[in-house]
Amino acid sequence: MKRSLPWRGLARLSVMGVIVLLAACSYHGDIDNPVVRKVTWFSYLDGTDIRNTCVEGSLGRYRLVYNGRYEEQLRSYEITADGAGGAYLVARAKGQDNAFQITQLTLDGLLAPWSWQRAEAHLSPEEYRQFLDRLEQSGMFAGAPVGERLFSGDFYWVASACRDGKFYYNAWLFSADHFARVRFADFLFQHDRTGLAVNPPRAIAPSEYLGPMGRQEDQSHIRFWLQVDKDGLSGVPNAF
Repeated sequence: MKRSLPWRGLARLSVMGVIVLLAACSYHGDIDNPVVRKVTWFSYLDGTDIRNTCVEGSLGRYRLVYNGRYEEQLRSYEITADGAGGAYLVARAKGQDNAFQITQLTLDGLLAPWSWQRAEAHLSPEEYRQFLDRLEQSGMFAGAPVGERLFSGDFYWVASACRDGKFYYNAWLFSADHFARVRFADFLFQHDRTGLAVNPPRAIAPSEYLGPMGRQEDQSHIRFWLQVDKDGLSGVPNAF
């Protein structure tokens, strides 16, 4: 069932300030393109495309995104059933280890500094069952923490899934101690061949949660909040 994006009511949220409308663009694919990723990131986190294509008879499809502090590291894992008991895994990672080096800039790779490190793998039926078991143990299908606020500078997981023709959404925030319930992370990291080391969660100073949202005046920092709804995200981030 199609669902309108939660940030469409911009006019009613003037207190959030001026928001670039492209940030509300709906994701339809090609997250490997840095330009597409920037203007559709919130839709990607919301699982809009998975939700809109999740119908009876659909193959299992799962997206899990790790926010290891937005400006330090992002990791994305897409798992799609292959129809024969196994699944395809696409792992993506972007962070400080693949930060831009001016000496690496070429005419053929102008967008490379903002690109993912990407790796693909095939999960056997046994591995796929292990993954699904870990999701179940993590409470993926038990309901999202409605009202949970996610800060860009924090550590959290968000996940969207299509299982047996039904859409599911969930989120786990480190500072709320939800990570104690996460059982799928180790499995994903073990099957991750991107080569980028995981940025482990750590406590964040309370002062970091204060201050203006959006892009800062020096253009070097981006800050935003997201809010979890029962089947996706709500609220209007103003990151760009």
